[in-house]
Amino acid sequence: MNIRNNLSRGRAALWTKDKIDLLSTPEVRNLHANAERLLETEIAALCIEVLGARPRTGVTAPDKPKAVPRAKRAKAKQPEAA
Repeated sequence: MNIRNNLSRGRAALWTKDKIDLLSTPEVRNLHANAERLLETEIAALCIEVLGARPRTGVTAPDKPKAVPRAKRAKAKQPEAA
């Protein structure tokens, strides 16, 4: 059991708050998910802290789907007056 604790600390020591802060938001979310899956609570907590400090840009789904543009019809040419 002591070996498991040492390994956990070794992995957690690789991830500092500064290092996590350099990652993009999707990368931090992915790291957080992996940390939770591997029961690395220290890393997961750091990820939450980093994500909480970032501004939320409000990326949301559009209200209405955009209308599909219709193909324009070619106008029939008028006969030339001679």
